[in-house]
Amino acid sequence: RVLLNSTTMISAVRTSAVRAATRRPMSTATPKMHKAKDTWGELSKTRPPPGHDHTVFEGPYSTPVIAAFTIGILSTGYGMMYFGMRHQQYKQGYWK
Repeated sequence: RVLLNSTTMISAVRTSAVRAATRRPMSTATPKMHKAKDTWGELSKTRPPPGHDHTVFEGPYSTPVIAAFTIGILSTGYGMMYFGMRHQQYKQGYWK
């Protein structure tokens, strides 16, 4: 049994060494060219006019609505994590 394990290990080391030493053949595929230069004219037509301060959130949003939405999202995330942890503590017997 010891002889079998050492033979298997030597074989595995030899196989790894041979694989590491072999060279992979060069690829015959053609290089991929960037296509952005071909569509730049179409893309530039969708840009805002020069001088326009283009921000992501442009609308007149209500501060209380945004605050309530943010607090709700954070509270929901915290609550899910807390009750998941609480469930695991009871399930595994750490809390009784």
